[in-house]
Amino acid sequence: MFWFATLEPDSSYAGHLMPAMFLTALGLGMCFVPMTLGAVSGVQDHETGIAAALLNTAQQVGAALGLAVLATISTSTANDKLPDAAQSLYRGLGTKDAALVERASSALTHGYTMAFAAAGVMFLAALLVTVLAVNARKQNNTEATALVHMG
Repeated sequence: MFWFATLEPDSSYAGHLMPAMFLTALGLGMCFVPMTLGAVSGVQDHETGIAAALLNTAQQVGAALGLAVLATISTSTANDKLPDAAQSLYRGLGTKDAALVERASSALTHGYTMAFAAAGVMFLAALLVTVLAVNARKQNNTEATALVHMG
């Protein structure tokens, strides 16, 4: 199904997590500059600052809201499988109850997997919106740009 569904307790950082982190870093690096250019294209020169500020605000609010949604999905899915899964994990670790730790770990892993799947669906929806809605083209600056002397 998904590569993260294959993570095992003996999974390695270099073999499983690091490739995904590098892929994420590459994707973020490749999208922030075009996203900024798309946000300020077609904006008057004297209004580019406010356009960039709106973009930054949208990124911050979107990140916070996205994290809240994914944490809610993860927690509610885990709790559907085992009520109070996180507390059960700590209780099992404290009492050395291996069966409870196993059930709680399974429930939490299921919750995280569902949150990752939801993030993937949101990504695909955002990709579709981007492909259909963004139509930035090369700008022809027909206005004569006046030099502004400050000071």
